[in-house]
Amino acid sequence: MKLNSKIFVLFFSIMLICLIIIFPETSKNGIYGGLILSANVVIPSLFPFLVCVLMIAKNGITINNYYINTLLYKTLGYDFEMFYVFILSLLGGYPVGAKLINELVINKNINEKAANIMITYCVNAGPSFIVVIVGGSFKSKQLGIVLLVSHILSSFILALLCSKELKNNSKIKSNSKSSNKSFSICFVESTKDAVESIINICGFIIMFSSINSYIDYFFSGIKALKILSYFTEVTSSVIKCNNIYFASFLLGFSGISIWCQIFAVAKNFNIYKIRFLLSRLTHGILSVIITKILLKIFEIKIPTFTNNTNYNIKYLYSNVVLLNSMIIMIISFLMFLYLKNNSRKFINDVI
Repeated sequence: MKLNSKIFVLFFSIMLICLIIIFPETSKNGIYGGLILSANVVIPSLFPFLVCVLMIAKNGITINNYYINTLLYKTLGYDFEMFYVFILSLLGGYPVGAKLINELVINKNINEKAANIMITYCVNAGPSFIVVIVGGSFKSKQLGIVLLVSHILSSFILALLCSKELKNNSKIKSNSKSSNKSFSICFVESTKDAVESIINICGFIIMFSSINSYIDYFFSGIKALKILSYFTEVTSSVIKCNNIYFASFLLGFSGISIWCQIFAVAKNFNIYKIRFLLSRLTHGILSVIITKILLKIFEIKIPTFTNNTNYNIKYLYSNVVLLNSMIIMIISFLMFLYLKNNSRKFINDVI
């Protein structure tokens, strides 16, 4: 670590310790808010899904259909296995894509360069989060759907822009094979890895919620400085955001807390920081442009600004999030059983 970095870390740590000692109530409120988000949004919707997708990743996913793989290679530059990771990143939420890309690197299915190309467009918010929570904060399910479509289209555009680079990467070669691990072994290993990931994710959410509480406390009257809190933790930011286009940008940008979560789960390859930052900015800008186009095409009469001060916390407790997670869990489990080498004896295959 360079000297300047050491000085910054020391200064930041001492400053935060002093703030916690002098203003403990502010820190407590921020931590409490982070715990609420973690317990009622992140863990129920993300943890079971992480277990399922990691089971599939550890089992190995292969579809050797010539036409499917040819189509995917010509359009996006890769085979079904990598495409499946992309789709799961769109369904599962921000850290899922990075976690699965990390699994591909561990299994030596892709190299570090390919991993960095994929991380460009595999950082995505989950559908439930965008439609239920963000759309709910604007009191408009229709607006939530528009934001979701904008977010997904932006990811596909980034994937298309990166396709040529993937094709030119001659080292990309999928060598995934079906695993001989039993269901019980895959389940135990996947649960253990998912617990580790969830602890990291919730830890960052709680930490940045605490930091944001100080930013809101000290800079409540200075908009130029208070806006910093919007770029740290996306879950709370989009809820309190009162501008649809800014919310669209934040969903693509994701925020520093999400970045830290991704760096934590993608520990088996080095993420190119500058490229990653540019991809987040590009995703955010594309989302804003597409959101504006969709609102104009469908003539959705929604004011640029809306009042979210009376936002009802019940959206964080919505059963829709849990229902979405359960449906994806069931689909993932059935795919796992289908893809697994089996002896047609259920007890032997599962245990």
